[in-house]
Amino acid sequence: MVNVIEDLQFSTEYAADEENHIFYKHSDIDYEERGLGYHFYKYMQQHSNLVAQYIADKEQEDTYHQVLERCIRTALHLSSRNLTRDDIIVICSTNNQFTVVPFIASLFLNVPVATLDPTLSCLDFDYLLKEVKPKVIFIIPEVVEMVETSLQNAGIITEIILIGKSDVYTEFSSFLEPHPDEETFEPKLVENVFDTAVILFSSGTTGLPKGIMISHYALMAQAAVTILSNNINKIYLSYASLYWITRVMFLVATYQIGAANVMVSKFDPQECWLLLDKYKVTNLFLPPSGAISLIKAGRPDNIDTSNLLTFVTGGAILPQEYILELRDLLPGAFIYQAYGQTEISGAGNWFDVNDVKQILYLHNKPNSVGLPIPNVMCKVVNVDTEKTCGPNEQGELRFKSKMIMNGFFNRDCSDSFDTNGWLKTGDVCYYDEDGCFYIVDRIKEMLKYKSWHVAPAMLEKILVNHPAVSQVVVIGKPHDEDGDHPMAVIIPNESYLEVIDEDDVINFVEERVPDRMKLRGGIKIVNSFPMTPSGKIKRVLLKKMILNGEI
Repeated sequence: MVNVIEDLQFSTEYAADEENHIFYKHSDIDYEERGLGYHFYKYMQQHSNLVAQYIADKEQEDTYHQVLERCIRTALHLSSRNLTRDDIIVICSTNNQFTVVPFIASLFLNVPVATLDPTLSCLDFDYLLKEVKPKVIFIIPEVVEMVETSLQNAGIITEIILIGKSDVYTEFSSFLEPHPDEETFEPKLVENVFDTAVILFSSGTTGLPKGIMISHYALMAQAAVTILSNNINKIYLSYASLYWITRVMFLVATYQIGAANVMVSKFDPQECWLLLDKYKVTNLFLPPSGAISLIKAGRPDNIDTSNLLTFVTGGAILPQEYILELRDLLPGAFIYQAYGQTEISGAGNWFDVNDVKQILYLHNKPNSVGLPIPNVMCKVVNVDTEKTCGPNEQGELRFKSKMIMNGFFNRDCSDSFDTNGWLKTGDVCYYDEDGCFYIVDRIKEMLKYKSWHVAPAMLEKILVNHPAVSQVVVIGKPHDEDGDHPMAVIIPNESYLEVIDEDDVINFVEERVPDRMKLRGGIKIVNSFPMTPSGKIKRVLLKKMILNGEI
């Protein structure tokens, strides 16, 4: 485990030190020393009569009192399972009336909770369930068959609790039954706020997905700086499930201030416009693909979006022309792109819309992802020389903070940090004279299709089983709307040099992968790959040569 900063002292202003070019701004924050479970418990009591969530699909609403009651009852019923800190509870659900309940209930019991997205493939489920081996898993009916198959494939025995009707499994409704101890219930204390509270999956810089361990403190600190920057206000809308760090981070923040979450199971751009008006949404988050879909759907007539304060997009680069078009469609709202990672427990860079100077930067620099958030050290490093970069010099973005992940679940994380303990994001960026940051590219192998991680290693493992393929490297072909389209660069087997059927290879992959992993970028046949003296493929150079038409 890599230690995070503890006793170092830094400047209280945003400034790039002339010698070290390190950005840091300190901000005092309050956090619940008893842990994230108590954080939720305390604020749900405090905001008891306020609306906690609007369930758009059913046109219903719940107060914080109602949600708290469900969370307490679920925690008490779960406690009969004799769960410990060594166990893991998994939740796989779309956004619905009950999604947050087992999540918060797990934190009440101080049992680590992991999340899966219902749209993941069976291949993903097989791998991820084997990683965490849950003691209990809460799922929706749509994924029952896939979860059953994956648990069998992984050789795992776990209790399935269905958020719906079932003749086979325990129904979640039984967890909402009154419990004799609910009036005297209090969450369990955590021994250390830096213990792991949540495990979220991300593919890091390379390879297969890893369970990223996030502490109680990290999520409470992210919530605090989110509130300080006024990026959360009264009514929050996001379509991200609890699989995504944005949903978890904003959930913690909204409950702290008593804001309401609009819960919607599926993104529809035309409906999104209507929801902005219907619920008087003040804060909207969409990935770039969703933002572009919103533009293409067109703003309906006679809707009121005057309550919208911020529309933040992140997860991939959104071209400037879309930012400007959104500003025309949503006058009066602060619209910009931010930068974050699961490994830093949420945001790393964005704009503080309480700060007049930053508001001017936001409007004048639509390509920027903002300034480093408070309490996060940030620098840009030349990956060849390891020297810190000055203004307008491109290099890898690196962070150091108490909000950094605790590491990977049951896996070594040392490759994710440099020798001085800085997290290597794998993203190329630069900053200007005002300290505004700009994301340029990725140096890591991971691709992103519509904000979903696509691991080249997984595609390459499938492709080498095709008889025509001798060697293969999968790269991302940039696409303005989708982010990356996976492209297979293939050295064919000798017997297929003249007769390789590209459509056959594409179909071979398509039959074995989820939609986001399809080879939308096509296939490129080459004779050789550029190699290092030690025999490793120069992936970055290969991608550059392919995109520049040099091979």
